[in-house]
Amino acid sequence: MAQKNKQKYSEKLGLKIKQIRMMKDLKVVDVARRTGLTSSTISQVERSKISPTIVTLKKIAAALEQPLGEFFGDQEEEVPVITHQQSPVVHKEHRKLLSLDKGVTYHLLNPDMSGPIEFIYNIYELGAGTGVGQYSHPGTECGLILQGQLLVTIREQEYLLKEGDSITFSSAEPHSKANTGEENCICVWANTPPWF
Repeated sequence: MAQKNKQKYSEKLGLKIKQIRMMKDLKVVDVARRTGLTSSTISQVERSKISPTIVTLKKIAAALEQPLGEFFGDQEEEVPVITHQQSPVVHKEHRKLLSLDKGVTYHLLNPDMSGPIEFIYNIYELGAGTGVGQYSHPGTECGLILQGQLLVTIREQEYLLKEGDSITFSSAEPHSKANTGEENCICVWANTPPWF
């Protein structure tokens, strides 16, 4: 069931990227040139043949001049819209699934991304991480490891976090995350301002 949901979201992601690209009257080769990626990679992302890393997705978002969260904006049927009359609670079965990297699943814990902070439940499978290379974005982030371990690299400095450990750092610093343990890593991450 989880694999079926991941495929559905991957298809929506690819379609959304293609729609934005076409709306901006850009060709695949234009996006490839702006990102430094190949036309084949852009095409495969749009057709849901590959699952892009966060770094790749951020490059595509920048090339299309869109916030990353825009790629996930059409999931309202999966997560109810919260109004002042509705509960601010997000029940487990109503979390918005943001699965960007192979082996990494992100669940949005906020009702939406309209507030000043983004709260995400992450599952890193064995050996999975945020992709090749480091990435950065505006703001600050804080993470708490609930299970397993996660290697967080900020520039050249490595921090091995284990269950119960937390970390806070400037997101503007190039960084990456990888599960180097022997079990899935489950952690909760907060970003301010929201950048997904």
